[in-house]
Amino acid sequence: MKEKRLITSALTYVNNIPHVGHIVGCHLPADIFARYCRSFGYDTTFVGGSDMHGTPSLVTAQEVGLPVEVLTERLHQIHKEIYEKLEISYDIYSNTHTDIHKEVTTDFFLTLNKNGYISQGEAEVYYCEHCKMFLPDRYVVGTCPRCGYEHANGDQCEKCDSLLTSLENARCKTCGKPATLKKTKHIFLRLDKGTKMLDKYIESKKDVWRPHVYAEAKKWVQEGLKERCISRDNKWGFPIPLDGFENKVFYVWFDAPIGYISLTKELSEQKYQDLWCKKDAKIYNFVGKDNIQFHTVFFPTMLLENGEYNLAHNVVGLNFLNFEGQKFSKSKRIGVFCNSILDNSNKIDIDTLRAYLATIIPENRDTDFKWEDFKNNCNSELVGKFGNLFNRSLNMVKSYFGGSLNLPLPAESELNDLDKEILQAIKEYPQKISEAFEKVELREAYKLVMSYATIGNGYVEKSAPWALMKQEKSAEAQKVLRLALNLCASLCVVASPFIPQKVKTLWQDQLALPGDPTLPDFWQNASKLNIPTPHTIGTPQPIFERFDDAKLKELRDFMSTPFDIKEFFGK
Repeated sequence: MKEKRLITSALTYVNNIPHVGHIVGCHLPADIFARYCRSFGYDTTFVGGSDMHGTPSLVTAQEVGLPVEVLTERLHQIHKEIYEKLEISYDIYSNTHTDIHKEVTTDFFLTLNKNGYISQGEAEVYYCEHCKMFLPDRYVVGTCPRCGYEHANGDQCEKCDSLLTSLENARCKTCGKPATLKKTKHIFLRLDKGTKMLDKYIESKKDVWRPHVYAEAKKWVQEGLKERCISRDNKWGFPIPLDGFENKVFYVWFDAPIGYISLTKELSEQKYQDLWCKKDAKIYNFVGKDNIQFHTVFFPTMLLENGEYNLAHNVVGLNFLNFEGQKFSKSKRIGVFCNSILDNSNKIDIDTLRAYLATIIPENRDTDFKWEDFKNNCNSELVGKFGNLFNRSLNMVKSYFGGSLNLPLPAESELNDLDKEILQAIKEYPQKISEAFEKVELREAYKLVMSYATIGNGYVEKSAPWALMKQEKSAEAQKVLRLALNLCASLCVVASPFIPQKVKTLWQDQLALPGDPTLPDFWQNASKLNIPTPHTIGTPQPIFERFDDAKLKELRDFMSTPFDIKEFFGK
């Protein structure tokens, strides 16, 4: 029976248009891993969605002058379109403002309450006397008590990533006047009562999670978990199903991760049962640095205290992507913004972008998007290594043999050392690349794919079919090119998680092979692919375009153009 795997990507706030940092922080790595899992033959489900609730969306709706329901639904559709254009292969991309999510969230909460993990009490919440309202997290701003950042939000400082319960010099974001703490009744999740269960779970993942993910989770346990308020004083969200709390809603960070469960159920009742309720499934959560504590501490404790669902096998916690050494900033034109992808007009090749982003996935530390590195990766890796192997091999088949290979591979006794080395590489490299994927070391997997292409180029260069043709050794030249194309076919499979559009074109249009190397179960044949005899190839042509400085500048200007969110609403 196939192992069942559920891959989730962190649910994204829909209060703005994502930039490339958001893409490389969870969506793309999760997609690359999901594509590998499908190709290898696992029963794979990949879910994602928009986090519709929470005050960031309320703030943006107020700024734009639209009802929050209208704003979030429009931005949800924009996010969905961007991910589709980036070839992010979600099995479902929905959102957290659905009837099914409300039902699952409410049931989840009621089970926690029944199990004794919910309490009622008072909390001090910021209140604006001028606006006559309690201030949800993103409606209050002030100085972070940890790092001194003067524009920290009420729940989390974006500069030092600290989770906050109080601010210095707190003020209302709407009117700018001072905010004061005022007591009000709220609902609390008793995280403290789940500490022992959580610590046991974290320890079981010591050799699975990355060191910085494990360390972050252990730090929270060692500092001591406390009960956490999970209700908020606003009307955007799902109401608390308890008497006396009708005017409060669930805190977005209680509601949002339950979305992984409801999204799966929305996709399929059977998948919901198989992946969340049966213990033989493996769940992989892909999250950014600022979400690690929620997915290693808060959500697992919720699941443990609920008692009905599986926990994550691996929380793949990533770090931040910066831009040329600076943080992304729309106002300062610093970064690469995805609004340009909506109106691509063929200015950016998606697989070229995906391939470069794969090299800078912030797996163990923060990384940088650098346009010069983008150019170099395209020119030296995609064009110089990967594309070069296909182009020169196919062109020689076309030039020397009219595009047709009519001779089978000779017996092993007739193969020379170079031939045997290339056959050994075809046998071993898909397994090596698979091992990197199993460890969720995506950058290493990409490097191995390019090393595999380099081996193919080295074989062609050393075997020199052009010289063999001059020596009238056409049978030997055909043998070399057949082996080179066998490696090319294998490369299409193992590179498919990174550059799915290109390998499909190479496989179907240029190698002229049947099927689709991006579909499930192809990986198992990557070590034994053999071009049939006889076989006629398609028309060879370069698949990646080289960048010069002028072309790079044009692309940089195009993808760095800032935007006003109001443009998407006709305002």
